[in-house]
Amino acid sequence: MEIIRHKKNIGSSPNYLRAVELSNLKYTWVLCDDDPLDFSNCADVIIEIESGKSDILLIGDPQDIAWEGGIETSTKELIDKSGRYYDILGFIPTCIFKTEIYDSKCIFDGYYNVPNIYPHFPFINKTVEKNLSVYISKTKMVYKGGEINLPGFPAINIFIGWINSCQMIEDKKIRIKAIHGSTHYTYWGLLSAIAIEKLRKEGRSTSQLIFPIISAYAITFGFSRDLLMLFIGIIFALIPSGMVRILIKTYLYQKYNMRGSKVPENIYLYLFDEERYKRLH
Repeated sequence: MEIIRHKKNIGSSPNYLRAVELSNLKYTWVLCDDDPLDFSNCADVIIEIESGKSDILLIGDPQDIAWEGGIETSTKELIDKSGRYYDILGFIPTCIFKTEIYDSKCIFDGYYNVPNIYPHFPFINKTVEKNLSVYISKTKMVYKGGEINLPGFPAINIFIGWINSCQMIEDKKIRIKAIHGSTHYTYWGLLSAIAIEKLRKEGRSTSQLIFPIISAYAITFGFSRDLLMLFIGIIFALIPSGMVRILIKTYLYQKYNMRGSKVPENIYLYLFDEERYKRLH
């Protein structure tokens, strides 16, 4: 084990790219600090890595959605089935990849895309363009931590960052698949992002909040679903923060208390007691 520590905190996205740059083995697997791992049934993954046949091994999923495991396929076949391929690889630890695939252009474009939160998006895009070989593990080895660590940046940035990142996809059909196949690009994703932003008072006025939403939709205008989401997003952005606070507390009560459990403290503090949340984190 080699531990590398930067003199200054360069941020999570550049830190991810530095990890890839410094990797010198045949395969690379970048992990995050809050995602549970399960090695109870990973023999097939070890065999696949030792054989060196596959360019990519998919071993996890951000939303724990069932898939057909233990199969060999390609990125093109996965894209033809669903645009969720981009979304699945958006969850960093879900992918073990041949290090040589992650070339200097992916690194450079990754740094360029840091403001959009997805430094690995150029790499995901390359795997599709090159139609690389993929092995899907029999069982998942990594699961999204979800409620353990919460983002330290405005929630709306995840929504906007994904759509901006998708502009790298030249094929329009694949681009639309990647946008609509993402868990971030949903009515719930949009409304929750706006709600969190309004509750935490990230320093943006309503007009400043609406503008990036409209900008994000610019690349998919003309589709009824997108226009409807845009309309709903703008309406929700106009709702006063006090009303949003009531709506979120009602939702949390229904989700947790009515099912016999308490609202996780880190979620409650993140939404309603930002100063204490910052002190604790």
